[in-house]
Amino acid sequence: MTPNANSLLTLQDAGERCQQLRKAAGKTQSEVAAAAGLRQETLSRFERGRASDLSTTKLLRLLEVLGMQMAFVPATRRPNLNELLQERRQGTSAVNSGQA
Repeated sequence: MTPNANSLLTLQDAGERCQQLRKAAGKTQSEVAAAAGLRQETLSRFERGRASDLSTTKLLRLLEVLGMQMAFVPATRRPNLNELLQERRQGTSAVNSGQA
């Protein structure tokens, strides 16, 4: 099961997505950072996945400037190794018995 294209699994994913949104809006890092009350260097590190942490307040301000908002949605559950092995075995036995 793969996450959908809009899933953000890490802080680095969020930074990359914010960079895409900023560029699509035709704005510079300096413009967006100033509007969000951030330093340009902070935004640059965040977009490049080099920020070790970004407060929720800063992230929410950044999203607001980019015309976005945070939403809580159910996480996509990933299968564990045992489930994948079981699925593979079932597929193999279906092929071997002529059911596939």
